Amino acid sequence: MKAVNYPVIPGAGAFYFEGNEIGILLCHGFNGTPQSVQDVGVELMKQGFTVYAPRLKGHGTDPEDFRCSTHRCWYKSVTEGIERLRESCQTVIVVGQSMGGTLALKAALEGKADAVVTINAALSVPGYACHASHTECRFIDEDAPDILAEGVYEIVYDRVPTKAIRELLALIDEVRPQVESIHVPTYVIHSAVDNVVPPADSIWLFDQLKGSKEYAVLPNSYHVATMDHDWRHLSKLIAIFCEQVEAIHQNAV
Repeated sequence: MKAVNYPVIPGAGAFYFEGNEIGILLCHGFNGTPQSVQDVGVELMKQGFTVYAPRLKGHGTDPEDFRCSTHRCWYKSVTEGIERLRESCQTVIVVGQSMGGTLALKAALEGKADAVVTINAALSVPGYACHASHTECRFIDEDAPDILAEGVYEIVYDRVPTKAIRELLALIDEVRPQVESIHVPTYVIHSAVDNVVPPADSIWLFDQLKGSKEYAVLPNSYHVATMDHDWRHLSKLIAIFCEQVEAIHQNAV
């Protein structure tokens, strides 16, 4: 069977901004695209960082393409992005929104990231749990993105493959039991109200971490915080953290 090359939805492609020797990989979430982290990426670029937001395989094209992708494909998109940043950057920090946060934690576990920032990291998704073993239905209708701000448009599929949901749950099952083994600096950020991933997951994550860690709550955002009211404040928090990580690296040399 011949593979189908699906076109990328306009506006959903990867983006790269060349800057200093601190590289920030921005990883979007499940059913999202780099468009969901673009405003934050532009703000970080203005602060001088090198920023790359890869498009995770199967995202931003067609739901059938999504159905054929796996969590290993998504993680490969992340590691290839890290490798690209390593070509010009001394320090690489992975910043992940939702499932992107889960992938960031996996990168830290495998020693591929110098530090990570998780934003509403997907360590459970209660709304998807019923599809863990439900194989009869191929697709489900997706709810509107969980964003408090009005008039914000996120590029997402309006239907999601149940196979992709099971891949997400498998990724969570792989990463969650290992998080206490993460020893790189980690910034855990979550929204005060999140209708997709329980804020308690981020609180639990912070408690489990044994290494250097920081914690912040976004008071005026829902799940897709990178597109919500607090996105500028979020960008500042990330920038300050990345500068601190780079200072630690410089002092260690």
